[in-house]
Order: sequence, then structure tokens, then C-alpha cells
Amino acid sequence: MTTITRARALDEPLFERINRIWLNTGISNPARMDDLASVRYNLDNGGIMLLAWEDDELVGTAWLSHDFRRLYIHHMAVEPALQNRGIGRLLLQEALQIAREKGFQPKLEVHRDNPAARHLYHSCGFTDLDGYITMIRRG
Repeated sequence: MTTITRARALDEPLFERINRIWLNTGISNPARMDDLASVRYNLDNGGIMLLAWEDDELVGTAWLSHDFRRLYIHHMAVEPALQNRGIGRLLLQEALQIAREKGFQPKLEVHRDNPAARHLYHSCGFTDLDGYITMIRRG
């Protein structure tokens, strides 16, 4: 049975478990500032890390932040061997519950080459923002 917890603080061993999932799923990238210090800063300033557990094993994550209007869903990842079992849906449902609790509009980005994630998001009511291009400046 999968359980979802909300974390507002992380120690180094837990972050290493989270980062292992991010590495295993290919979403970790040093240019994205995916280090413990950045995550802690985000959590100290209203962010939430959702953690999916099966027994004592961490099997998935979703990192949430907000701008007091929108709840941003980042780094949603499930261990590859456990994907397509509903864990991602549980993480997303918890994120959407938090958005409702706070009165924020949920928002996320997904790579066009990730059809499984896009299917999940569409099935939970997300739609593409036609006409928008995502831009970022790193460094």
C-alpha cells in the first residue's frame, strides 16, 4: 500500500533517497539547482515535498512551490520499476488537494516527449496552454 506524506524539512539522508529517484528517472539536472540547499530554502519558504512510500521504501516524489496564486508541481517522479501502478496519480491528487486547501491554481510543466505523464495530467483535468513557450535563464 502506498502512502503519501508531506515534508517541510529534509535531512541529508532523506534528500539522498529523493535525489536517487530523480537520477533514476532522469529529471535531476545540476543546472536546475536540484541540490539540498536549494530544496531546503524552498521548503523554508512555503514549499512542500510530497513523498510516496511503500512500507519504509521511498518510491516517489513531487516538489511543490507557490507564488501565492499558483501551486507549481515540480520534480514529480516515481521509481521506474514501479511506474504505471497509480503512485504518480496519488502524488498528483495530494498536490491538487494542497492547491484546493490554499486556494491556488495548480500548474506544471511536462516534456512533450513524456506521453505517460501527459496522459496522467490530462486525465486529472490539466490542459495544454496553447500559444505559450516556456523560457528560462540559467546561470
